[in-house]
Amino acid sequence: MAKTYDRPISIQRINEASEEWSDAYSVHASVNKATDNNEYLHAGAIQDKRRLIFEIRYFPDCELIALSLSKYRIVFRGVVYNITSYDDYMLRHKTVKLLGESVL
Repeated sequence: MAKTYDRPISIQRINEASEEWSDAYSVHASVNKATDNNEYLHAGAIQDKRRLIFEIRYFPDCELIALSLSKYRIVFRGVVYNITSYDDYMLRHKTVKLLGESVL
């Protein structure tokens, strides 16, 4: 069964001089829940950060994301996700999985 890339996402890049985020790429992704949603303690309260896997088709600028994850983030349905992992399976340059963790 072929994978469907039907969820629009924005990949944003930070401008280090102004510290403002702007859209770098608009792509479509297959979105799935990561298997381990973690609970974090913050100021004495338990808060849950949502983790999603965004699978996108490879494009050459994906390499820029891989080299500096902290400079990029994903916006999906109005929610911001920090990119915490990048996976180009066996460097085949077919698809890339980005693990996103919601920002509280």
